[in-house]
Amino acid sequence: MFKLVTLALAALALASAQSSDGPFDPTDWPVFVSTPLPTPGGSNVDRECGGDLANLWLDVVVVVDNSKGMTDEGITQVAANIATVFGNGTKIGNQYSDPRSTRIGLVTYNGVATVVADLNLLQSIDDLYSKVFSTLTGVSNSDDSFLVKGIGAAESVLQNGRAQGVRSNYKRLVVVYASAYKGEGELDPIPAAERLKSSGVIISTVAFDQDGDEALLAGLANIASPNYAYTSKDLNLVGEIQGAALQTNCFCPNLWTQYKANFDDENSYKYGVCIRAATISSSWTAAKFACQNLAKNGFLATEFDGQKHNFLFRVAQNNTAFAAPYIYHIGLSWVNGAWNWQQPAGLPLRPNSNYAPWNPSYPKSSSSNIGVLEQQFSSDLTVGWQNINAYSVAEYYMCEVASCDTEKYCP
Repeated sequence: MFKLVTLALAALALASAQSSDGPFDPTDWPVFVSTPLPTPGGSNVDRECGGDLANLWLDVVVVVDNSKGMTDEGITQVAANIATVFGNGTKIGNQYSDPRSTRIGLVTYNGVATVVADLNLLQSIDDLYSKVFSTLTGVSNSDDSFLVKGIGAAESVLQNGRAQGVRSNYKRLVVVYASAYKGEGELDPIPAAERLKSSGVIISTVAFDQDGDEALLAGLANIASPNYAYTSKDLNLVGEIQGAALQTNCFCPNLWTQYKANFDDENSYKYGVCIRAATISSSWTAAKFACQNLAKNGFLATEFDGQKHNFLFRVAQNNTAFAAPYIYHIGLSWVNGAWNWQQPAGLPLRPNSNYAPWNPSYPKSSSSNIGVLEQQFSSDLTVGWQNINAYSVAEYYMCEVASCDTEKYCP
């Protein structure tokens, strides 16, 4: 009896998955030519990281060199830059019903460091303006500029701000404004910076470069996280720091891998997409529902272009549960007379475009072969699409979900 019910349900599901215009007709299938894998960098239609500064949710410590080398004029410009970067609608503090807010701490340093504001002091944009412009009015009397002091103080501010697990799900950013790069031995700032970065903190540096000091630029580049070293002469400095903040605020939950332009380059451009390989064999249809339950608004993964196709394959290659020949379900299926991609439950499916890396002799004309998987076709480390029975072929599968960012808060 159970088998009869199962067969009946499968038949009903297959019927609903076929064209609403009538029964399945093999002549409806478009003709595809198997194409070689494109190189990374093809046109992308995947979700970008959220870009709404009003919904930025970070813990930030701004570290400012106030030694004589910064100059009174320079430190005034730094104050204006800080206020502009975080004054574009960002909710400052943590006293909001919306958890998407940003706490900002402020540290100054010369031969020693001073914590001007911890992460709980500033609770509005007015607080930020008041503290920044009352503190950064002029430089100190010190010629010393030891960045290690400022970074060490920032580390303490971040640690104290996380007492008892407060905002432990928020990413952290340190923004450094420096006029000099000095220090050897105990005054070497690199170990402190590496300690911060190894704990997940992103560091952005701004070299207040008045005289083309190459040592300053090179030194701060070593302190900064890759791609986040700037200079005060950059024409779009505000946009660069805001971009660093938005990219810092774009991340994936544990066990998920963030989609990047290049899987093997951790610092390549990040998209607002998270991927997870599910390594319990399931049919295509079961995998579709499993991805929906694995994460809110999750779905079987898409491959809109060669870059994404290659990325998913690298995810499989770097998961020890997989072995050659590599095979895994993706979110493409034959629905309503066309190939369509899965999307979050409740949203319309997305039609496949011209990208179609079918293996030779695929797709096959069959009313039951409506699901698609990736299959390693030869000894070459490449995979291509094959349509299969959506209810009987059990394989691993790839799930996708939107990243945590300004559009999506992750508790």
